[in-house]
Amino acid sequence: MLLYHRPVPAKIPKRRSRAGCVHCKEKKKKCNEERPQCDRCLERGLRCEYEPVKPRKRRRTVSNPEHMGMRPPTTAPGQHYGFHDRLQALRQDSSSGSSILSGSPTPPLPAIAEGWEVHSADSVFSDSASSCGSDTFADINSPLPPFTSLDSFARTNPTLDEVKHLQMDPLENFARDPPAYDPDIVTTREMFTAPPSALSRSSSYPDPTSAFLSPQSGGSPYDFTPSLHTQSPSLPPYSEYTSRESRRGLLDHFCNVLSHLIVFKEDSGNPFRQLVLPMARKSPPLLNAIYAISSAHLEHRGLQVEERALDLHSKALQGLAGLIAHKDEGNRDEVLAVIILLLYYEIVRSGSSTVLNSHLRGALSIMRERRTKRGPTSAFLERAFRYFDVASALSFGSSPMSGTILVPTAQDFVSIHDRSPMASVDTLFGLVADLWPIIHRLASLVDVKRSLDKEERQSPGHDKANTMRADFETNTTSIELALQQWIPKIPPTVVTIENPADDSRLQSILNNAEAHKQASFVFLYRIILSYPRSDTKVQNPTKQTLQACLRVVIFSGPMATLVWPLFTAACEAVEDVDRNVARTVFRHLETRQGMNNIVTAWEVCEEVWRRSDAGHGEVEWRDVAQSLSKEVLFG
Repeated sequence: MLLYHRPVPAKIPKRRSRAGCVHCKEKKKKCNEERPQCDRCLERGLRCEYEPVKPRKRRRTVSNPEHMGMRPPTTAPGQHYGFHDRLQALRQDSSSGSSILSGSPTPPLPAIAEGWEVHSADSVFSDSASSCGSDTFADINSPLPPFTSLDSFARTNPTLDEVKHLQMDPLENFARDPPAYDPDIVTTREMFTAPPSALSRSSSYPDPTSAFLSPQSGGSPYDFTPSLHTQSPSLPPYSEYTSRESRRGLLDHFCNVLSHLIVFKEDSGNPFRQLVLPMARKSPPLLNAIYAISSAHLEHRGLQVEERALDLHSKALQGLAGLIAHKDEGNRDEVLAVIILLLYYEIVRSGSSTVLNSHLRGALSIMRERRTKRGPTSAFLERAFRYFDVASALSFGSSPMSGTILVPTAQDFVSIHDRSPMASVDTLFGLVADLWPIIHRLASLVDVKRSLDKEERQSPGHDKANTMRADFETNTTSIELALQQWIPKIPPTVVTIENPADDSRLQSILNNAEAHKQASFVFLYRIILSYPRSDTKVQNPTKQTLQACLRVVIFSGPMATLVWPLFTAACEAVEDVDRNVARTVFRHLETRQGMNNIVTAWEVCEEVWRRSDAGHGEVEWRDVAQSLSKEVLFG
């Protein structure tokens, strides 16, 4: 008999272990967690693998205004981050990063960046031509450090035990698919996207989901044009387009997030807001295309929206079919605008190459048949088509559909008295507008090489094969020389400009252009001329491309069009230091852009590395993608 009250001990909760092996988790069986092999795997002769235990996601409500899209400024007025400040900030704050690619912290930036310096516009490209074709990579005048001097990085394949202690594979075990939607869980922004604070601190780019959660009519920080949605203060934004609140949110997401992610500059306005959006007032198909791409972008980030992107996409396709069948000369721009937005939709969703090609053929047919008077909208849409035409050719290993004549760009209309570097930047192409015809010719050589190889197999030594070989070598030599001589059209005396934010933006755009140039060398030597992956002619531009891509991330400028150079170089990377750079850039690129084609590209690249390391020989990424039933779309 107790003479005192003894409190009842708390019941020990039964917790499911989350540290079981991969096979037991897949079969939903209890794992005894023995190392190196659990009993179930040992009994069945299976390879037993363990993944790092991921932290649980707690149910939380939003109480911090920072999580509601009202992040306070982290720098005092007039304060700007220099190159090394940005690098240090990215290193310190990388642990707060989040991406669809991973539930783990953002990988730290490689130490190679610490030795970099900010260079003038001309010095970024001064020695790139000589470095690509040469056998020596160390160049004292090069703006990027030679990798041979980086002895602190591993240059051989580490053992499994060493890899466990090295953060050389920060994207390993990343979640491939977004978690299933659970209506009982209170959703917060930080559960599906939380860009590194360094990126938000040193960049004016909006959070990919903040505009949808906190709709507002404000435009881009670089858009100084009058608002297109001037209306009564009592009416919500975009009410002139639709009365449905969910669709107004999609419009706001398109204007305040998506439209900023796919252009390089907005100092004179965003063409998607200025030229495309006004047409949507009287065009249901164009409006549905905008809804579809916004919904797809949000779904990729894990947000549940009222109308599925697939349904909105179907409505846009039905409307497009009606516009084409109408055969009205006056709706040319409207039809092209719908097609261009549907092309972006395929990029966001990492859709089908068949659909993408169908859209391109339709756009080309419309441009040839309906030759109305061209205005600013027509010129913009045609240039967007030419970008996608070449990008899709690089994706599918085919020739572009259009000719190599480039539509006049913003650079062609720059006054000789305008010495502003940003005036030389094209809205869609950045600083590679005049490089695009060269890349166009480069992409066309894939079909030429395929025909040449077939002819030489069937009729070796015949005159036709010899003639084709001579033409092929002439074209490759011409393209190689054109790449070596290419530099961006920008005042060569520019080192910095008055606004440090614009200077950082320009440095990012310059490195984006350098990445395209060096990736073109990789494509030429590896894909067209079939050099082995280990050859210095392939590895030198591969390293240069990855370094340039990383500097784009560090300067936190526009990351549009970066997937092709990053993926092209990453697939050819053989050293751990190069692959670590690629992982870092892939992670930050997906965090910024939020598009599924980036995730697909990373998965294919990762498999290329795995097969190459397993001794499968000269692995070609298109074969790998086909075996995985995936299609890598550049855009």
